[in-house]
Amino acid sequence: MRFLILIAMVGSIGYGEDFTTYIGDANQYRVAAIIADAGGNSYVTGSRTIGPSPPVSTSDVFVTKLDPTGNIVFTSTFGGKGSDFGSAIALDAAGNIWVGGTTSSENFPLRDALQTTIGSGDTGFLVKLAPDGTVIYSSYFGGLAGSSGVYGLATDAAGDVFVTGGTDSSDFPANPALSAGTVTANQITPYYGAFITKLDPTGLHVIFSAVIAGNTVDCQGGSSCFLMQRDTYGAGVAVDPAGDVLVTGNTNTTDLPVTPGGTAGYGAFAVKINAAGNKLVYLTYLGPPAGIVSLGPSEVISAAAIATDAAGNAYLTGFTNDPAFPATKGAYQTMLNGLNDAQGSLPPDAFAVKLGPSGVLLWATYLGGPGTDVANSISVDSSGHVWLTGSNAAGFPGASQWTISLAGNFLTELSADGSALVYSEEFPQGAVGQGVSVDTMTVIHVAGETGLISTITSTQPAAARILGIVNAAAGQLSGRISQGEVISIFGLGLGTDTPVSAKPGSEGFFPNSLAGVQVLVNGAAIPLLYVSASQINAELPAPLTFSDAEVQVINGSAKLPNFRVSVDPSNFNLFLNPNGSIAAINQDGTVNSPTNPAKAGSIITIWGTGFGNADGSLDGAVATIPNNWCADCQVILNGDNAPVDYAGTAPGLIDGIMQINLTVPMQFALTEAFLQFSLRGSGFVWVSP
Repeated sequence: MRFLILIAMVGSIGYGEDFTTYIGDANQYRVAAIIADAGGNSYVTGSRTIGPSPPVSTSDVFVTKLDPTGNIVFTSTFGGKGSDFGSAIALDAAGNIWVGGTTSSENFPLRDALQTTIGSGDTGFLVKLAPDGTVIYSSYFGGLAGSSGVYGLATDAAGDVFVTGGTDSSDFPANPALSAGTVTANQITPYYGAFITKLDPTGLHVIFSAVIAGNTVDCQGGSSCFLMQRDTYGAGVAVDPAGDVLVTGNTNTTDLPVTPGGTAGYGAFAVKINAAGNKLVYLTYLGPPAGIVSLGPSEVISAAAIATDAAGNAYLTGFTNDPAFPATKGAYQTMLNGLNDAQGSLPPDAFAVKLGPSGVLLWATYLGGPGTDVANSISVDSSGHVWLTGSNAAGFPGASQWTISLAGNFLTELSADGSALVYSEEFPQGAVGQGVSVDTMTVIHVAGETGLISTITSTQPAAARILGIVNAAAGQLSGRISQGEVISIFGLGLGTDTPVSAKPGSEGFFPNSLAGVQVLVNGAAIPLLYVSASQINAELPAPLTFSDAEVQVINGSAKLPNFRVSVDPSNFNLFLNPNGSIAAINQDGTVNSPTNPAKAGSIITIWGTGFGNADGSLDGAVATIPNNWCADCQVILNGDNAPVDYAGTAPGLIDGIMQINLTVPMQFALTEAFLQFSLRGSGFVWVSP
C-alpha cells in the first residue's frame, strides 16, 4: 500500500518584522486571551498542564510577555493544588497586567486580597502583576455562597479595573440599584447571573457592582423547564473613552431587564453602565425580538467578545445559526450560509455587530462558509476596521485563493461600516483562532489555542516563516515534537511552488535535502518526505537528547527564522481521513469505508506515528522487516478488547511509521465502531457482521 500524507495549504499573510513563535515548554499551554500594548509587546494568558498529559491532572495559570520580535520577556505562573484557568487579560496605563479566571484551589496564592476564602464551588480570581511579571495583588473574586468565574477584564485611564463573568453566589457584592434578578446556588435549580464590577487600581475597593439574572428559560420541555438551570454570564468587557463600561454575555433566559429601545429576545445580550455606576444606559438582546423564534433551543446566538472605539460604539462577535439574526441591509453577509446537516440542524456562522453609544444597532453581519464557523475574539483598529479570529470549516469568505481541506482558523478584517472584507485568510487549526489584538501601529497580534503567537502586518508583503508543526497523522498545530515522529511543518515560503515528494535512495534512506530545501533541528538536517511552499513533511530522528530545540527551514539561499519547539517523550496519533475516521485497510486490501466495512473476524490495518523511541534509533530509513515490538499494545473497539495481531514497524514505509493489525471481534453488529489505541489516538472504523 502506498502511504499518503494529507496536504493542506495556508494563505499568504502580510509580514514585515512579523514573527510566529511557540510559548510552551515541558508543560503544554492552552491560550485563552491575548492583548498588545502601544510598544508592540504581546501579553498572553491561559493555563498550562501540571503532571502527566494525557491525562491532565491539574493546571496552573500562566502569563507570558513577548517583545515585538517574538522573544519571550518573561513567563509567570501561579496556582494552587487544584485546577486554575486564566481566561482574561488587561493592561493598565502604568503597564501593570491584570489576569482573571477560575480556580478550584483552596490554597490559591493570595496577596493583599479582597476575598481571602474560596466559594462553595469553583471561584473566580483576580491577579495583578507588575510590568516585570511580579505578582503584586491576588484575590479570590465571586462570593462565598456559590461558584463563580471571571471571563472578561478591562481597565480605564485612571487604572480602575472592570470585571465580568458569572456567579450563583447570593452574597456576591452588588449594588441593588444596578442589579436585576436573583442568583442562588440551589443544587436542584441554580440561578446564575452576569456580574459587572468596577474596582479601584488596588483591587481592594468596589466602586460599583451589578448582577443581572433572568428567570424564564428558553425551553420547550414542558414541566422539565422548571428544573432547568438559569444561566446568565458576562463573556467580555470593554471601557470606552468616557469611562462607560460595555459588557456582552449570554443567557438561556428571555426576561433580562431590557431597557427602552432595546430588543427582547434570547441568547446573547449587551449591557452598558455609565462611568459613575448609577445608570444602566442600555441592555438589549442581540437576537430577533421575542415571539419570532421558530425552532426554539436548537437555534443559538452566542457572544464571545466585545470591543469599543473612540466614539463609544460597541463591537461584538460570536456565532449564530439563527436565520432570523438581524443582519442589516448592505452588510457583507445578510443571510446564514450554513447548510443543513443530516439531522436538519443549521451549522453556525460567525457574526459581527456594531451598536451605537445608546445601544442602537448600526450594522450586523453574518460571516461564514457552508460549515461551522465560530468567532472567539474581536479588536478594532484606529480606522474603525474590525478584526475577528476564530475557528472555521473549509471555504471561509474571502480566502478563496487558497485551498484548505480541513477545519482550521480564520483571521478577517471588516470595513468600518461592516459592508466589505478588507482582509481574510484561513490558517491551519491551532494557528491563530483564539485571540486577536491590534496595537497602535495597526500590527495584528494573534494567538492560537495551543500556544502559537504571531504578529501580522496586513499592509506589508509576505515573508517566509514557520507557522507551526503538527503530528502528520492528526492533531492541532503547535510547537511540540517527539523523537521519531513524522511531522508536518506549515508556513510561508517553505519550499517550491510545485510540490515535490521524496523517494528513498538506493540504500533505503529518505533524503535530507529535497528540491533545494533542508530542515535543521538544532543544526542537524532531518529526512524529508514532501516539500511545498506551505508544507513540509519530515521525520524527526530518534533518539533526541534534548528537551527544547530550534527548527530552521533552508529554502535555497534563504534561511527562514528559527522556530522554537519543545520535545516530548512521545506524541502518538493514528492517521485519520479528512472526515475524522481512521485511515484503515480491510483484509482484502480495499479501503475501509461506510460502504466497504470490515467483516467480523477479519483483520484491519491502521497506522500511526509519534510513538517515541521504543524500538531503538530512527534515521529516515525504509523499514524492511516486520518487528512486533509493541506486542502488548491493545485496541478497544466500542468498549471491548479487539485482538492485536501485530503492532510494530511498517515494512515498505519510513521507520517512524507504526503499523497495527487487529482482528474485528465476531460479535460486532454495528456498522460504525469507535476505536481507541493503547498508546494514544482514536477514531471510527466501519465493520459489519
